[in-house]
Amino acid sequence: MSDKKTIYFWHFFTLYLTMVLLCTAAYYAYGITAPVSWGIFAVLVVFGGWLFQKRPTGNKEEQTVQKNSSFFFLLSILSIIIDLTLITILVANRTDGLLPSPWQTLEPWFFLLFALGSACVFFTKNPLIMALHFFVMLSVAPILYQLGFGFDAFVHRATESWIYVHGFILPKTPYYIGQYSVITFLAHMTRIPLFYLDVFLVPALAALTLPATVLATGRKPFVFWLIPFIPFLSLHLTTPHNLVILYALLIVFTSSPKENRAVPIHVPILLALAALATHPLLGAPLVVFVAGSLFKHRLNQLFTCLGMAFVTPILFFLNNLRVGAEFPHFANPITQFPAFIALLARPYWYLKHAPLRFEVLYAWQWLIVPIVLGLALYGLFRKKEYSFLSGALGLISSAWLLTSWFVFPDVISYEQGDYPLRLLKASIVFLLPLAMTGLNQILSTLNAKRVTLFAAIAALLLMLSLYFSYPQRNIKARFPGYNVTASDFRAVEWIHGRHSEYDYIVLSNQLVSAAALTNYSFAKYYETKKWPLFYYALPTGGELYAYYGKMIYEGQKREYMEEAMALAGVDTAYFVVNSYWANSEKIIDGAKKTADSFESFDGGAVWVFVYHR
Repeated sequence: MSDKKTIYFWHFFTLYLTMVLLCTAAYYAYGITAPVSWGIFAVLVVFGGWLFQKRPTGNKEEQTVQKNSSFFFLLSILSIIIDLTLITILVANRTDGLLPSPWQTLEPWFFLLFALGSACVFFTKNPLIMALHFFVMLSVAPILYQLGFGFDAFVHRATESWIYVHGFILPKTPYYIGQYSVITFLAHMTRIPLFYLDVFLVPALAALTLPATVLATGRKPFVFWLIPFIPFLSLHLTTPHNLVILYALLIVFTSSPKENRAVPIHVPILLALAALATHPLLGAPLVVFVAGSLFKHRLNQLFTCLGMAFVTPILFFLNNLRVGAEFPHFANPITQFPAFIALLARPYWYLKHAPLRFEVLYAWQWLIVPIVLGLALYGLFRKKEYSFLSGALGLISSAWLLTSWFVFPDVISYEQGDYPLRLLKASIVFLLPLAMTGLNQILSTLNAKRVTLFAAIAALLLMLSLYFSYPQRNIKARFPGYNVTASDFRAVEWIHGRHSEYDYIVLSNQLVSAAALTNYSFAKYYETKKWPLFYYALPTGGELYAYYGKMIYEGQKREYMEEAMALAGVDTAYFVVNSYWANSEKIIDGAKKTADSFESFDGGAVWVFVYHR
């Protein structure tokens, strides 16, 4: 990009990050209501006017003349046509039905068309054309899943919807506000449905910022595609964690002490503060990394690594104190080291032995990370930028400490193992600038014909990364996740319609509970001796989910339902069974024998069993 465009880009970037921090501060000080949103908007208008009042000085617009410029222009036009076609295909295949993997509804030629578009876009230097193709990669699930994708995103959207109506939600916790307040502010200002603002926030923001940032910091356009080459960064799903992963990517590309002298110093600082406001458990290590990049000292990398390693465990400890939980236990990190290594194992839903073509396909998936590591080591050898290495080692060490040393008794086992895995995956973000340097060095040794061949191969590999970026359901990978469907909504609406008050509980899987959260928000909690109990079963919402597990796995006994009703102090309970559940026919037959009545929806897609006491 030209100097003028780059300066304008940093101005818009600064304005966005200022919005994040203003919204966060306003939320904690009062709340995000319509009048408050207009006040924030007024401040942003004044600040934006001041920011853009001076015309950028420096080099004039670049007049880049390429050989065969008409050929490259045609490639750009073809890339745009292909991407718009791919988006049209995704829109035409939207569904509110059951879809365990998005690839179950798309034909193989969708991937071939994507690969052709990738081969075309590799030869463009236009960040907007790059952004469009990147957006296609990130928008498969947001477009296909008409009712939403995943589970955590539903909980976050329910919270945002509550804040939109009430201004805030109590208690005002130190988590996720950097996302919640921004979504609520945008909903007030644009009148765009909150659902779409939430679903497309991270994909759209990533597409608009990452290609431009890579180009603005002096890197070659082609090396940008190393980012989507890594399939587990999850920029297709808006959650606070994934939003901070995006901030982390932007931080590592704007914090380089050698290449990015043109980046205003406030940009990585504001990014780190925005990350801290959005998800402190990952944002705090980013603050440590940015602080370390600002100081020049011989031992700086060591201090940065140690700070990043310990800050997340310390925050977990402080959070335990905040909620009155037990102190952590300290295990032997040497004897517990196998627990850390286990984080690297493939999940249980990968079949050990499959037909050869699938074994080759998933062998390549396993090789992606070693290839990026190899490029990063080569880039480190060429550029000697050890700050990125210290950042990666810091997060890896933090994952090791949380897995093998600190044991938090009141943290559910899922989170105890899940968050270290998230940190381990996030560590690769800090190696990407080094990997891009290594890739650029390799490309510089190739002649024109070899570059063209390399681009064709890379297009096919990027196509495979697109496939791996979303849940797969084939003979090798049997991803067990499902999605919220229209049948789930019909079931919760039927239950809701039977009552004039919230005087019942529902034992269901988390996706049915997500449908209830979407329609009725945090409608009812029951006070118990331990903690408030949400009226639908949630993995993180109390003991009802344990009773749901008993009904699913230990027999459909009436006594389990009566114990759950006694816990909440109600006289009516519902047990919901989805037909896709393993042994669903046996479970349904068992529940029919113990329930007072039952109802099915959409030809038996969902069954609701009613119990009274």
